Amino acid sequence: MDKGICQKFLGKFKGKKIFRHMFAVCFGLAAICIFLSCIVGFLWFRASQLEKEEQDYENMLYAYSLMLDSYRNSAEETIEVLENDNYVKRIMYRQEFFWDDNTGVAASMVTNMISVNPFFHSIYIFGSGDYLLKSSNPSYPMDKQGDSLMQGIYQNSVFGEFTPAYYIDVYGESKALLCLSSGELEPVNGQKESGILVSLDIGRVMEGIFSQAKEGEQYLLTDGQGNIIYAKGGRYQSSNPLQEEALISLLRSCTGQSAELLRLDGERYLASCVNMDGEFYLVWLVPYQNLSASIRHVGIIFAAIGILVVIIVLLLAFAMSNRVYAPLDEMVRTAGEEGVPSKAMSKRLADTELSTIARTYQSMVQTLNHMNLRKEQEELAAYLSSKSTQKSTPEWVEETYGREGVHSRLVCLRISDTKDFHDNNTEEAIAFELETIKSIVEEVLKGLGDILVTPVDREYLAVMLFSESARTEEQIISGIREVFAVTGELLHIGMDAGISKEKEGFGELNIMYQMARAATAYRFMYGIGSIVTEEEMTVRALNGKTSPEVSALIEQLKNGDREGFAREYQHMIQEIKDLSIQAAMDTLMEMASQMITYYHTLHYRFEPLSKADYEALSQSLSSYEYMDDIGEWFFQLAEEIWTVLERSRQTGREDIVEKAVSYLQENYADPGISAQLLADRYHITPSYFSRLFHEKCGCTFPDYLTALRMEKAKELLLSEGNKSIQEICELVGYSNPSYFNAIFKKKFGVTPGQFRRNHRNGQ
Repeated sequence: MDKGICQKFLGKFKGKKIFRHMFAVCFGLAAICIFLSCIVGFLWFRASQLEKEEQDYENMLYAYSLMLDSYRNSAEETIEVLENDNYVKRIMYRQEFFWDDNTGVAASMVTNMISVNPFFHSIYIFGSGDYLLKSSNPSYPMDKQGDSLMQGIYQNSVFGEFTPAYYIDVYGESKALLCLSSGELEPVNGQKESGILVSLDIGRVMEGIFSQAKEGEQYLLTDGQGNIIYAKGGRYQSSNPLQEEALISLLRSCTGQSAELLRLDGERYLASCVNMDGEFYLVWLVPYQNLSASIRHVGIIFAAIGILVVIIVLLLAFAMSNRVYAPLDEMVRTAGEEGVPSKAMSKRLADTELSTIARTYQSMVQTLNHMNLRKEQEELAAYLSSKSTQKSTPEWVEETYGREGVHSRLVCLRISDTKDFHDNNTEEAIAFELETIKSIVEEVLKGLGDILVTPVDREYLAVMLFSESARTEEQIISGIREVFAVTGELLHIGMDAGISKEKEGFGELNIMYQMARAATAYRFMYGIGSIVTEEEMTVRALNGKTSPEVSALIEQLKNGDREGFAREYQHMIQEIKDLSIQAAMDTLMEMASQMITYYHTLHYRFEPLSKADYEALSQSLSSYEYMDDIGEWFFQLAEEIWTVLERSRQTGREDIVEKAVSYLQENYADPGISAQLLADRYHITPSYFSRLFHEKCGCTFPDYLTALRMEKAKELLLSEGNKSIQEICELVGYSNPSYFNAIFKKKFGVTPGQFRRNHRNGQ
């Protein structure tokens, strides 16, 4: 470790006026923080104001959309009223126009509808040919050209849907309309038979809604495809589609109402959008400068306040420094490595308010030293945990312990039963016990040379031994056992250890730690308190011993022999302890997988274990830290298997094969006999029946049935000489003589006919 953070601190300020540095650092930073706080405060205020403005525009646009909806609803209600009026119905069913009382009443009603709603452009009532009645707003007189236009709009419209339309009226002014039609279609050709067309002056409606819009603001009414129905503001034209991708994306993403800042042709706009049932979109574009204009003067006020506060803080700092930091400058120059001032300085500060500052300074220096120590430990732990050979040893380790001819050795200490250790202790208690273990190790092993102990994590500690001469493994193992004894007696903590090979120099401390840590894995086979060297681990990995066979253990399991199983298990465990860790785990996995597979077959599951099954099995075995404890898992599984076997015997499952054989002896001539038939007869699965039959009889079910039928055929061929081969074939359960002859010849080397002739001739 280096000479301490305090000495570096003192070296930086010795011979200088502390006022200049404390003023520049502490109060300068405070002033900067205040100024930054003002800037952040303004940005927060600005953001909140912008958010409020956005919300206000969004709410206003929603209110405008409700107003626009009311006009659309009035058009729909007007059509509904006209459709339900008897006088209107009567003239709609006429083929041609003529004036009578019905026409007069209907015309008066249509005229009233136009006069009641000044935003209505016109109302047309159509028959099968041309319009029968019309009424337009007095401000929009309709000539023949206009009538033809409305006739075309009606013919091209879809009943119940609004259709945008544009035309030049008799005064030469452009008009934007929303037209809504309704009526009946001819059932034969689907043509419009009669109907009503109501036109809403959407331009006048929009002008009325947005009459209070400010300069530069633009508003649009578009359909669901982004085509502009009406636009005001000079940027967009009615009947043109939107081109800006950003605005189109806003419409597509708008499901209710939303507002978003967009950049259109280099200018920033607040775009508010309202989705009107997916049929229309109402959009309001507000220039960003309209939003931010009211905030600019607030920014100037914030900046002025920040500068004023900074000046006041700096003036106060200057005044305080002359009173306070002159004696502190002397105290820092005379303080020791731990931040403790000289006796004379302590006496001078004793009766002043600076005594508290002096104690705070001392605590600060000690805290910095502790932080530096923790930083060095974390750096060393990160280096040891790294498996890269390119990782360099921390500089302070080489500076402190590096010398020519030094021998290094690394011991990895591992706390046993870490789950219990962590579950029963707080974080503070764990840190304290790790520090206690560190102190014990340093005290017990100090005779072996220089010692550097660092906790790598909450389970492993690295012990680095540095000495001028080599140390034998016996010396190191003896010291480690003494450490185990002390930690067990004082802390009641069990430990394991791994020891690396001894090397010269520092270049491979992390690799040495990884080897020592790998050696601690053998605790799984040796138990608590194990000490394994790198050489022993290497010998086990290369000794060439093969894993023992598990067939004898499984046989004892299937026989239900508890004593035999326990004896065979202990024998295998002793053999496993001579293997490498990987080979040992592979053998245990093989034992466990075969037992699990057999257990599954007892429950009629005959498919092989899946990858997920193997992963779950590996996780179960890995949860045991020591192999002596894993026997609990194997014997518990064995007991479950034996319970199933005993239940199977009690239910008579072992008699199934005997019953099946008896059944075959009596019914072998049945051509429909099969494993499926017998499995159904004894209420088990066909696969389980076939397996059980093979285990008891030593052959498969089809082979046994074939052999039985062939033996019966031999007897019948000799005893029933008057029967033909066809009849013998049917008597033993075959319907195809050719197949019967082939099976018989394969079994006995001759055909059935040759067999009978040979025996008649005495051969």
